[in-house]
Amino acid sequence: QVLSYIRTEWDPLDARFSCLQPQQVLTVEHSVSPAKEPMADSCVYKCVRSRIQCSAVTRIPLPARATSCCRDVTEDKLVLGCEDSSVVLYEAYRQVTLLAQAELLPAVITYHPSGAVLVVGSSQGELQLFDTALSPVKIQLLAQDYSPEATLQFSKHCEVPTSLIQIQWAAPAGAFPSPDSVDVHDLLLVRFDKGPLGVLHFKLGVLTRGQLGLVEIIHQYIGYDEIQEAINVLSTMNWNMMGQQCFICLCAICNHLLKQKLTPAREAQLEASLGTFYAPTRPLLDRTVLEYRDPISRYARRFFHHLLRYQRFEKAFLLAVDIGARDLFMDIHYLALDKGELALAEVAKRKANDIDAESITTGIELLGQPDEEDPSCEAFPDQSPE
Repeated sequence: QVLSYIRTEWDPLDARFSCLQPQQVLTVEHSVSPAKEPMADSCVYKCVRSRIQCSAVTRIPLPARATSCCRDVTEDKLVLGCEDSSVVLYEAYRQVTLLAQAELLPAVITYHPSGAVLVVGSSQGELQLFDTALSPVKIQLLAQDYSPEATLQFSKHCEVPTSLIQIQWAAPAGAFPSPDSVDVHDLLLVRFDKGPLGVLHFKLGVLTRGQLGLVEIIHQYIGYDEIQEAINVLSTMNWNMMGQQCFICLCAICNHLLKQKLTPAREAQLEASLGTFYAPTRPLLDRTVLEYRDPISRYARRFFHHLLRYQRFEKAFLLAVDIGARDLFMDIHYLALDKGELALAEVAKRKANDIDAESITTGIELLGQPDEEDPSCEAFPDQSPE
């Protein structure tokens, strides 16, 4: 029985029910801009009273026509493979688009259930891994020698006379990633047209407990001193949805950088790491700010003293302004006096005094509030003395 149908505006590349909102159908459609440039429309169709209607359309510019696509388990990220071997990632929450160039022509794409990595495959039987910020991740078959490569080519290991048509992780459909989950998803199904059928077992190591999540991949990046890649992954994470994971990753990155000698690159990396909380692309919820404000401010203070240690007075002053603490300006004042920076010492002292005066004024205003505004007075009505 056909309950309802609708004609799409453009040719659909993909259509499926939403795992999070079963009454919604998500499509990806080939479209073009007014200038005839290739685009993809990410559409949401709602099924209401046995009728289908389009409720939202997001237009994503592409470098070439899309050949494949995939959504992550949260349905926030949409990955598209294009005819020119480029890979485009659109994040709905941050409303940003990332672009990378693959070493193959993307025919099939699948996201790992954790949302940390995605696998791109060509019809010739090649696989390439990317993290969720589209940094390429090298891969190799298990061997004695360490020799990872950009792609894994099945033709080098077995005969594949037909095209690769499916890759899929062994995981329940729509399984939402949890930071406390101990489930291991390390099996990848690979299916060729008319065979063969195979499974890749990813050896993810003992230290990560076999996990391939966002926290694990960031710790791996830190271990290899690939800090920019770690920060890029952190930037894709949503503090409102996965605050604890974001905090763990932020702490790991900052702890690593604060142990190193300060350089312009590391200074920028510390700024970018802390900026994922202090200057996010989208505003954080109040509960998120209240939960993590105090512990993260300790890292901001450590960064401040790290800057002072290397006499980065201007940047330290700006950070002190953001933090708004009197003791930080006094630290600048005394160190600037010691280094002969008298003008800076004077400005820092004045700023510290301003904060003092402001706090005193605020205290006086609170003390001077009329009694009738005190809710405790309403609980005890006036009683005449006996």
